[in-house]
Amino acid sequence: MAGEMVSASLPRGTDTVWRRWYAVVWPPLLAAIIFLGAWEFAVWWFKLPNFVLPAPGEIVATAVQDPHRVLVDTGTTVAEALVGYVAGSLVGLALAILFVTFARIERFLLPIYVTINSVPMVAYGPLAIILLGIGSSSKILLITVAVSYQVLINALAGLRSCDPGSIALLRTFGANNRTILLKLRLPGAMPAIMFGLRVAVVHAMILAVVLEMLGARAGLGWSVYKSTQMMYFVEAWVAVGASVIVSLAIYAVVNWIGRKLVWW
Repeated sequence: MAGEMVSASLPRGTDTVWRRWYAVVWPPLLAAIIFLGAWEFAVWWFKLPNFVLPAPGEIVATAVQDPHRVLVDTGTTVAEALVGYVAGSLVGLALAILFVTFARIERFLLPIYVTINSVPMVAYGPLAIILLGIGSSSKILLITVAVSYQVLINALAGLRSCDPGSIALLRTFGANNRTILLKLRLPGAMPAIMFGLRVAVVHAMILAVVLEMLGARAGLGWSVYKSTQMMYFVEAWVAVGASVIVSLAIYAVVNWIGRKLVWW
């Protein structure tokens, strides 16, 4: 009802944008409000101590007490995740194009790539820390490898889903492999590529947080580990909440870009 009253006073074009925004944002926002309200009520009703489960209000109050530390840890984790995500996306897409263009290279490199990624990237964490230190470089490297594999598999599936008849038709008009790739394969593969990018962005944030728990100088994962060891459980929940909010925000941005690129 409130949405209808607001939209009634807006111009036609603005009204369409408002209705679309309302339909997309309001359901998850309402679900989040209900979830947090039920969480707060459950903590109050069962009188749960904060080391078992703190209330959302207590988590927010703790975060407000030292916002600078929360922002620094969040910025560190987001920087690691985004750099690894962008680098991994570019590497995965480049490898997919390379494999589709040159089948012999795929037969040589793809089994190696699958073998490396058959083990969770977290298992390589201690080795990466030994080689590159506890700074951001070790996290970015492993995030890049994990994201590139996710994007590679989805991009390969999309690039190979192209209709052979359409390829043959373009060849009859004199199109070379480059033209077929740019005009036919890539546009047809965009839905699969964007699906891989959406899945990979969540994995990038998860991996960044978990790797920081193995060893870091700053970051949300390091904050969770440090707070748990010192039994500051509410501060650990602050870091968890910040990672959830940031992950959802980055996913929303990637999803919005995907809707713009794959508009059909």
